[in-house]
Amino acid sequence: MPGPVHLLLLILTIILQVQVAPLFSVKSATPDFLLILVLAITFQKGRLWGIGAAFSVGLIFDVFGTGIIGLSSLAKSVSTYIAGFFASERLERRFGAVSGLLMGVLLLHDSLYYLVLNIGTQMSFWSVFFKHVIPSSIYTFSFLIMLHLVRPRALWG
Repeated sequence: MPGPVHLLLLILTIILQVQVAPLFSVKSATPDFLLILVLAITFQKGRLWGIGAAFSVGLIFDVFGTGIIGLSSLAKSVSTYIAGFFASERLERRFGAVSGLLMGVLLLHDSLYYLVLNIGTQMSFWSVFFKHVIPSSIYTFSFLIMLHLVRPRALWG
């Protein structure tokens, strides 16, 4: 059952996302450490804990300056729900199956986030997709791979 350790991890990850993630930015792509953490909570503790963590972390992150309050909450909650749904379907815990699921969830999250963020701009769907969604998803996925190499059971317990 999640407790003070998870709360501390969430707070530290928010600080990491706000203060350190911009240092890793490549053009417009930055890794989403918050999404990595809520996906880990989802795989370890279940869909409901993951959605609660995703909503809370997303809302707190939005308050610290993404512009649209609730957008990160929405994108992270929907993505976590999808990941939790497929994780509860007893996917084989092979790295390839989980990697495919995670890449799909990252693409869903970034698509939802960036497409809503760019409503009212002159950018087309494909421009947003190839300029923001793909690079951000791949960059976050590379951090997921690094996490898996350092701590193989950190993501799904």
